[in-house]
Amino acid sequence: FGQITMDNASNNDTFMLELETELDKRGIPFDHAGNRLCFSNSTDLHTYANSLSNEPVGQCRDIVNSCRQSGQRRQRLQAVIEQGNNNGYWKGKLPDGKEKLPVLRLLRDCSTRWSSTFKMIDRVLTLHPAIQSFLQEIQNADIAHLSMDSKDIDVLRDIHQIIEVPHAAQELLASERTPTLSMALPAYELLLTKWTELKGTIWELAHYIGIGLDKLTNYICQGRKTRIYALAMIINPSLKLEWMKAHWDENDVRRAREWALEAVC
Repeated sequence: FGQITMDNASNNDTFMLELETELDKRGIPFDHAGNRLCFSNSTDLHTYANSLSNEPVGQCRDIVNSCRQSGQRRQRLQAVIEQGNNNGYWKGKLPDGKEKLPVLRLLRDCSTRWSSTFKMIDRVLTLHPAIQSFLQEIQNADIAHLSMDSKDIDVLRDIHQIIEVPHAAQELLASERTPTLSMALPAYELLLTKWTELKGTIWELAHYIGIGLDKLTNYICQGRKTRIYALAMIINPSLKLEWMKAHWDENDVRRAREWALEAVC
């Protein structure tokens, strides 16, 4: 099957997924990401670059700090959410046909914990319609300039999608009650796969994803050379050597097998 060229609008993402499903039913191999070429005109690219230069994560942080600055502001934002829910004001402004916003508070992040930045962005995106209404109120004229337009939000969603992947991997490892050393490399290699896919779909941020991929690839290569990782994976009944055979090259698998034999001899 050939390539389909289209821009990176969200409705095109949905179209490609549905096309993949339909072609799969007919036994036709097709990948919604692998068979897609994205394009953007110079105006779109310039607009995206401008929004990126505005540092959307920093904008997000400024919004959170300002809206949480006092108890009065925190309570008022909660009231805006609840009033909008009661009046049906959010209808048509939320994804997936939802009509109500969850009554939640904005979250601050910690500069030394990037996962907290993901949670901060996630909460801002969730409550964005209410935040916009809140910032437009007369009493908040001093912070009205913090309002993010649709393109800023689009860029923020792309960043959110990128850092959601390592966040999910970290949550998976942190949720285990048993030692997680054996799951570390599989989790990182899954992260490598997901980021590689995103590099092709969110091509505007491909350079930044590439930096992360380089560091991750180096870490994984070093991990495969570390005996304790291999032994931990081999004794894990859900992994053993079978997982390595499916995901590693022959030299790495052979070395892991030799380490296992040395350990029991």
